[in-house]
Amino acid sequence: DIPNRRDKKRQQELIKAAGLRSVRQAGADVFEGEVEEFLTTETYPVVLKPVDSAGSDGVKLCHSKEEAKEHFHSLMGSVSKDNG
Repeated sequence: DIPNRRDKKRQQELIKAAGLRSVRQAGADVFEGEVEEFLTTETYPVVLKPVDSAGSDGVKLCHSKEEAKEHFHSLMGSVSKDNG
């Protein structure tokens, strides 16, 4: 098994560290702080996705901060179908 292969945030950090183009992102277990600040500075729509899901499971295109916040809390309240 390859470490971090399903951790989307970590994958992007490794890509950036290698000097390749990566996506702007934020990630945390709580909405307040890093995630909320990120959503305040980004243009919409933004894509929200769980860190360790498979394929498009849990991925949503959000058109407002309110929609993003609602989906964030939905993701944090659910358990991955594949559990990594």
